[in-house]
Amino acid sequence: MMRPALIACLLASPLVAEEVQILPDYSDFRAPPAQVTDMPMSLVQDLVLGFPGEGEGLPRLELTAEITDGRLIIEVSEDGLADDSTRALQRRFEFVRADGGWQLVAFGHRQRCRRGNSDGWTDQPCP
Repeated sequence: MMRPALIACLLASPLVAEEVQILPDYSDFRAPPAQVTDMPMSLVQDLVLGFPGEGEGLPRLELTAEITDGRLIIEVSEDGLADDSTRALQRRFEFVRADGGWQLVAFGHRQRCRRGNSDGWTDQPCP
C-alpha cells in the first residue's frame, strides 16, 4: 500500500506529454514522438546531414534556434528543392525545460508550393 505522502508527491510531479502538440497552420507529417532529451539538436541532425547541398534546384538549408518565452524553438527550412510541386519545406520543433533536459511539446511541418494561388506556407499537400 502506498503512503499518502508518496501519492501526493507522484501526483504533484510534472507528467511527460503522451503526444506532441501539432502547431496551428502546420501538419503532423512525420511528427516525432513525445520525448525528453538533453540534446534537442539531435532531433534535427538527420535532416541536416541528409540534405543534398548540391544538385538540381539550387538547394538551400536554413537552421535557426532561439529561446523565446522560455521555449527553445528550432526551425529547419529547405528551399530550392528539385521537386515539381514543392518549392520549400519547413519543420518547427518547440521544447520546454524538463527534468533531464528539454521536452518536445510541439511540432509542425509545412511547405511552399510551386503551383497555386499562394506564395505562403501551407499545411496542405501541394498540387
